[in-house]
Amino acid sequence: MTPVRWSRLAREDLNNTVDRKVDADFETAQALLEEAAKATIFLATSPRAGAPLGAQGGRKWRLGKLPYALLYQVDAKRVLILRVAHLRSDWQTLL
Repeated sequence: MTPVRWSRLAREDLNNTVDRKVDADFETAQALLEEAAKATIFLATSPRAGAPLGAQGGRKWRLGKLPYALLYQVDAKRVLILRVAHLRSDWQTLL
């Protein structure tokens, strides 16, 4: 298994999104947390499963059926979750 680490920005992205959603749409907020946890475990066993994101070496993994994705990088020692992005946002600028 490859260690998975979350960057400060990725943790902030997730927390801010959940905070915005929790009152208006609790189920989506809860699903976002659950899918992020599942993705963390999955990427530890299959780090290169996400779609490649061009020359930067980044990858993207969609969080279930939600319109959010983890943007991450893989190196020889770990998976680093860089950001959590809404798929309709200009997520390419976050890398």
